[in-house]
Amino acid sequence: MAELIPEGKTRLLVVEGQDDEVFFDKFVNHLAASSDIQLQVPELVIIQYRGRTLLTKLLREIKKAQNFEEVTHLGIVRDSDFNTDALRSVQDRIKTVNREGPPKIDVPDHPIVPTIGEIKVSVLIVPSADREGMLDDLVMDALAVDPIAPCVHNYFDCLAEKQVAIVPEKRSKATIRVFLIGKNVGLGTDVSRITDRLF
Repeated sequence: MAELIPEGKTRLLVVEGQDDEVFFDKFVNHLAASSDIQLQVPELVIIQYRGRTLLTKLLREIKKAQNFEEVTHLGIVRDSDFNTDALRSVQDRIKTVNREGPPKIDVPDHPIVPTIGEIKVSVLIVPSADREGMLDDLVMDALAVDPIAPCVHNYFDCLAEKQVAIVPEKRSKATIRVFLIGKNVGLGTDVSRITDRLF
């Protein structure tokens, strides 16, 4: 079984699910290859916690992992979701694992702003701390200028007119998938293959 924190990995990015892991992997590598931003890509490992309810479990595993003492940065990405206080949720989960004993993980007071401890801990709430939604909504915001974006929104408006009920949590993911399929007709719905084409 592979180590949770491989040797030489000093920066951890913890994300909710597989789509998030694929997105951030592609995004970080794209930024590293195409910008002046100094990203420490070789030192970064992206780990998914498979849903917000399992974050506590993953944080426990991270604290106990071999090579945790080498970690200098810990980023936690969480969807703001719908009717939740996402930052408080992450803070509470960190506090829970801290009550179980050392080593302690600093608790960020605000989104994006890293703590100043030995391990810089930061939380990114997407699409933002003051807006409901998820990573898919943030991506669609960035793609709003694309010529097919209105077509995608019209499709969902049509479904609503036909009284097809789509809960907000499902609409976000469905919207990005319809957009990606529209841009890549013939590739199927494999998000990792389609995401390659975005970058």
